[in-house]
Amino acid sequence: MAQTTRVRGFDLRQLEYFCALARMGSFTKAAEDLGIAQPSLSEQIARLEQGLGAALFERLNRRIELTPLGEAILGKAQALLEDAAALADRFEQAREGVHGPLRVGAIPTILPYFLAPLLKGFTERYRDVDLHVREGTTAELVDQVLDGMLDVAVVSLPVEGSGLVMKELFRDALYLAVPEGHPLAPAEKVQLRRVSEERLVILKDGHCLRDETLAVCSRARARFAGQFEADQFLTIFELIRAGFGVSIVPEMARSLSAGCKLIEIDPKASRRVGYIRLQRRYLSKAMEAFTEHLKQSVQKHRQ
Repeated sequence: MAQTTRVRGFDLRQLEYFCALARMGSFTKAAEDLGIAQPSLSEQIARLEQGLGAALFERLNRRIELTPLGEAILGKAQALLEDAAALADRFEQAREGVHGPLRVGAIPTILPYFLAPLLKGFTERYRDVDLHVREGTTAELVDQVLDGMLDVAVVSLPVEGSGLVMKELFRDALYLAVPEGHPLAPAEKVQLRRVSEERLVILKDGHCLRDETLAVCSRARARFAGQFEADQFLTIFELIRAGFGVSIVPEMARSLSAGCKLIEIDPKASRRVGYIRLQRRYLSKAMEAFTEHLKQSVQKHRQ
């Protein structure tokens, strides 16, 4: 064995020699099997017997046999060697494999619609990863990544923060959402200035999609009669269905849009969805596997 470990008067190398001698029944054959000189084998067996305080073999004229004590400990010695070999294999697997804690964050307009459906596939594939998921606003998640509380966060890019790695995954198209009975509902495309004087239903301050919505409206020079703020898309779509106003929503929230019509904005508008991590932070295999899982899932969806 490459490394010797001593346990109560004997070491694993001596146990290896003991088992080989018991198996071969000859010092000469055991030494050949182990690839060592016969005097070295004899010396180590003698030391083992001295450490245990009893003989393990009876030396006969042309052969050797185990003593009752040798018979008694042979099975345990073999088990110890097997456990030691398994421990080394397990260490190599752990060093090379994907394991350990992984702390992931995502904003509320991405986690339930994009990230959550992907988590089952990741956890089933990487069962040794201890995954923790946290929802928060962009500002909260950026701070937590910078402070080392999160390993990676899925957000709308870009974000402000020195020392961050930002990787775009895909563009999430933005649509104008109107009630099914709205005059614009039959349209395939719409210029936002045509919906001026409508009430705009928008997420509350702190959501990056709010800022993106206002930026899209500003570029289109769209003027709205007023704004109503909501905490989540469920509320926004309920208000649209009730005819209370219109909104700008991302493609990934389409599953909530029953009773509403999503119309493509002209010119096209979208948000950049990606992930951030700390540049100076050690890139663990768990983090590599997670970000690769995100990329593969996006590619599969495109295909």
